[in-house]
Amino acid sequence: MKNYLFISLSLLILFHFHCSTSNSKEMEAEVMTDTNYGYFRWHNSIRDGYVVVDTKVFKDPSGCHGDYNCSSQEHIKKMANLRPSDPSMAIPLKVGEYYAMTKLRYGDVSFFRCKTSDLKIYHGFQFKDPYDPKNPTVPYTSETCQFLKEDKVVCPSIKISKKNIQEINITEDEIREKSISFRHLLESNIILSTISLFYCGPISSQVDFISVEDRRY
Repeated sequence: MKNYLFISLSLLILFHFHCSTSNSKEMEAEVMTDTNYGYFRWHNSIRDGYVVVDTKVFKDPSGCHGDYNCSSQEHIKKMANLRPSDPSMAIPLKVGEYYAMTKLRYGDVSFFRCKTSDLKIYHGFQFKDPYDPKNPTVPYTSETCQFLKEDKVVCPSIKISKKNIQEINITEDEIREKSISFRHLLESNIILSTISLFYCGPISSQVDFISVEDRRY
């Protein structure tokens, strides 16, 4: 009976995965034949570990007042786990100019040699330094991405034209900063925290070594 349930569950998962993949490909083909749309795409070129991308895309950055208070108006939000086996995520957008804020987390779990890295990416704008509460943002007009700090990057705005693709490519770079992290021990899920402790040990390396590149096709 247990074997039967296991086989049934496995088939159900495979069926769901196949359907999700098919729907995604069909949507991609449909959008690229519609001249009113283009793509904003993420691509992970790091061979080991995984990259979790959490992106919020919006039209007007003037209402941003910090990383967690940006564009309360209509926006598009997408999240994906980009592993080497499935490295891309594409967001279909209508023709026009967009701004975005992205939280990017990298993780590579190997026995007692775990490492993580976190980046925040601003697309098309950045916060003023020093911060001005009445006019907090300033447009970013360069056509290349630039590091503001070890863990903060600013990239060009998202400009969608007919059937074009604007892509952020993630690659390895030189280590900019390295520190010791206990974050994996503070998981809200006690089971995950216990597994992390057993597998990663009491500490892990938190490094900033990711490079981001804006490309257009």
